[in-house]
Parts: sequence; structure tokens; C-alpha cells
Amino acid sequence: MEKYNTFKQEGNILIHTRMLDAPRDLVWEVWTTPEHIKEWWGPDGFSLTTKSMNVAPGKTWDSIMHGWGQDFESKIEYTEVKKPSLLSYKHYGESEDYDFTVSVLFEEVEEKTLLTMKSIFKSKAIIEELNRKVNAIEGAKQTLNRLENYIKILESNKP
Repeated sequence: MEKYNTFKQEGNILIHTRMLDAPRDLVWEVWTTPEHIKEWWGPDGFSLTTKSMNVAPGKTWDSIMHGWGQDFESKIEYTEVKKPSLLSYKHYGESEDYDFTVSVLFEEVEEKTLLTMKSIFKSKAIIEELNRKVNAIEGAKQTLNRLENYIKILESNKP
């Protein structure tokens, strides 16, 4: 399984993969509904308030991440939604420099889900700046760890 839990950087692109021990429909639901996403989105110690979430092309998810004694406004605009296999969106940061695009691929692999999250930034320098300011790469890893742990809890509570 470790070969599926990877991170790599290729210039201005970050690619995270994670094999999740859950069916793809569940992983999709956990990623696209406010009552689930608030349980795991964000780095360790963060919480989330969703103001609105409409997972459809051209629609948005507006939220606030709370952590480090601060509130971080977040806006995502969905560009492509293919339930349950693909989410693509544009993430708007505190300035245009920090805007980036993301595609999340949900692949069925023997009753599990291989998640591949690809984030494309304006430049490698922007990634380095965000990493210095908010430890962005580690934060993304922690977020996926939280997702994996939340799914384990849901799966263990099944009858």
C-alpha cells in the first residue's frame, strides 16, 4: 500500500496519492458533502465552517478554516464534476498569486479507492513561498491523513 501513499513535486505541480480502504462512492460523499468534509478538511488542529457548498460545474464552495488563532477564508469554484470519479476546481487564495487549480481523481481499485490529487500553482516559487508561510505541503499531507482516519472511523462503524 505504501507505493500508493505518495507525494511528489514536479516544478509548479504537487501530486498526492492515497489508497483509501473504502468504496469510491463513500470517498466521493465524504469529499463533497458539508457534514462530512467539516470532520477532516484542513491540517491537524484546524476546524472548518462551510458557508455554502454546491458541487457542480461553475458553482462554489465557500468556507473558513480555523487554526493557529486565525480564520482563513477559502473559495473553490468547481470546473468539472464527474460523480464519482473526478473533481476539478480552482482554489482562490488571499491574492491572485496564490490561486491554483486542483484535480482529484477517484479510482476504484479492488473495492478500495485510489485518490490522486494534483495541484497546479502559478510557479514553483509560489509553492515555496506558501510552504514558508503556512507549511502548505505538510498541511496537505495532514489533510489527507485526516481524510483517511475519518474514513476508517466511518467504515468501522458500519453494521
